[in-house]
Amino acid sequence: MAALFALVSVLVPVSLATAADAGSAPPTVASGTLSCSFSKGTLTVSPGLMFGGTASSATFTFAGKLGCSGYSGIKGGEFTATGTSDSNNCSVLASQGIPQMTGTIDWKGHYDPTGVVFSDGNFSIASSVSINLPSLGPNPPTGTTTVSGSFADEPIAATFIADQSVATFADGCNNTTTGLTGFTFDGTNGASTVEISQQQTVNPPPPPPSGPVTVGVDASSPGATVNEDLVGVNHITSGSQGAMAAIGATWARTDVSFEVDEGTSQAAYNCTTGIWNPSYLDGNVALDQEAGAQVQLIVDYFPSCIDWQLPGLSAATVKADHKAWKNLVYQMALHEIGAEGVRTFEVWNEPSFYMPLNGPNGYLALYNLTVPALEKAAAKLGVSIEVGGPGVDELGQIDNTWIAALAADVVKRKLPLDFISWHQYPNDPDEGPQAAYPNGICDTGNPQGGQPCWYNPDLDITLFSRGAAAVQSLLTEYPSLHPLLWVDEWGIDSGNDARINGPYGAAFVAASLDDAQQGGIDRMSYYDAADDPTDPTYSNFGLLNSSLEPKPLYYAFGMWNQLAGSLLPVTLDPDQSASGPVGQIGSVASVAPDGTVHVMVYNFAPYDASGVYGTTDPTPFDHQVTVNLSGLGASSYTMTRTLIDGENTDATVDTEPATGPSASFTFELAGEGVTMLTFTPTS
Repeated sequence: MAALFALVSVLVPVSLATAADAGSAPPTVASGTLSCSFSKGTLTVSPGLMFGGTASSATFTFAGKLGCSGYSGIKGGEFTATGTSDSNNCSVLASQGIPQMTGTIDWKGHYDPTGVVFSDGNFSIASSVSINLPSLGPNPPTGTTTVSGSFADEPIAATFIADQSVATFADGCNNTTTGLTGFTFDGTNGASTVEISQQQTVNPPPPPPSGPVTVGVDASSPGATVNEDLVGVNHITSGSQGAMAAIGATWARTDVSFEVDEGTSQAAYNCTTGIWNPSYLDGNVALDQEAGAQVQLIVDYFPSCIDWQLPGLSAATVKADHKAWKNLVYQMALHEIGAEGVRTFEVWNEPSFYMPLNGPNGYLALYNLTVPALEKAAAKLGVSIEVGGPGVDELGQIDNTWIAALAADVVKRKLPLDFISWHQYPNDPDEGPQAAYPNGICDTGNPQGGQPCWYNPDLDITLFSRGAAAVQSLLTEYPSLHPLLWVDEWGIDSGNDARINGPYGAAFVAASLDDAQQGGIDRMSYYDAADDPTDPTYSNFGLLNSSLEPKPLYYAFGMWNQLAGSLLPVTLDPDQSASGPVGQIGSVASVAPDGTVHVMVYNFAPYDASGVYGTTDPTPFDHQVTVNLSGLGASSYTMTRTLIDGENTDATVDTEPATGPSASFTFELAGEGVTMLTFTPTS
């Protein structure tokens, strides 16, 4: 294989100043780009990285020499960086990374001063062919930033390509004496570079115009059915079943978790007998079914005794592990299909995180082993099932690498692919705080006004429809495939995000569901049903808090559930289609079989420079909204309006009569507000 490691771009504020020599006239700010290449470099690790390593920390030290061009007076320099991981376990580092690398460049040439220091991100095993420094998932990489010296206003971009192969990495990690103690960067597999270019100042987007908006609804022209399959969740917890049923949760995504309680009498899989214990999974499936949801089972994770993804295994061991895996999947499927009525199975969860040594090819091998075992069990029971994957997290940047590979492979092997799944968190690459990163994992830098960098001006809900369009485009190359499109994890942010808990979360959900339906997404499963009470510093993803009390976004899902029926055409004046990046009014309307008309109107502004995000009124994003209905089928109605904003949580704020065949209502809708107008026929 080619290079094993790659350090992808990182933006660090620096400003390049020069002078002929010390004591000369004040330095001037550089413009253009300074390009430097590493002639050689080494990264040492102590203690060495090992699979199953147990050291509480490992220290990484990088040293490399630079040769530079593109700016007079700078000939080159020396780059050094250090960082400390929480452990020396290769498997742990594959998913967690090392928090923070700090580097210094000492330039060679005539300028004043001679140093730039930055700290940014982490060091993580990211895929089958790369270790990203400093990145944990997003590309470009993420992290906090500090600088010193005269370099204060311009970005640095660094790209490192190491020379070890995957086999060398695996051998080093398997060395029980020393582990993997170093990497080299000699340029054999490609140039390692550092570039400094002129800073481009990015200002937060302005608030949208706060003028009046008219929503027109034609109740006489029902169309397609509102997609209630967009109301799904992950991980229904004990006590949340009733709340999930109340909003019509259609799907519940649940891990099979073959690895649970390994080594105990309650183990899901007995490595000695080869017998699978269904108790743990059946308990979770029961919660899903009590909520009235259909179950989507994620076929994961490996028991350690049959994990053929580990490096260094003999061919005979891998063959035996393949057989054991197929038998395990078959046992599980036979029971869950027959005894529990499950019909939908997803092969793995976010394989780019858990299979870093094999990448897409490793996932294809897994799919090729797993799906026939699932189908064999279904055939024995005489039923049809749905299978799909890959459940990747790559579409935050509209990267279809894994999906394209899966589509090509199933066509080649004539395997079923009933759905394609991916995950979408529109605030990525910036992420909210996590336990190891209390200030968040940040790529785009700190917005103005001192907000945390994960209050991201670039948050964009159209990633849902654009992701669907990208998948639909690649599927045109495979006309025999007709999979459903399933975003089976989604939310604002993949890190703790305070906005989730307030009215911003509700407006985000309403706007996202609207965009997903317009984009042709077939199913969605929100992450997560409820907050994790054991991890309050990270897990606030839920529709319910850790005490199982609903958050405002829960009620936004409830409003979507109320829309069940036939879609009605909606017009917006002025047109809002181009205003999404800075905020927009949006609306979805429907008519039920009994003639009840629902009109949901949302006001979503992705970025609020004030940092309030709708929690107080008024906001810069408030709009006067007029809803005009035509074509009403009954002569009289009762209009009831419910509201979610900074002062109301699914509160009834207006009830009054309406007369058909047309009606008009005007109200003020706050920024990050969602409201539902329900017209119930009375005659």
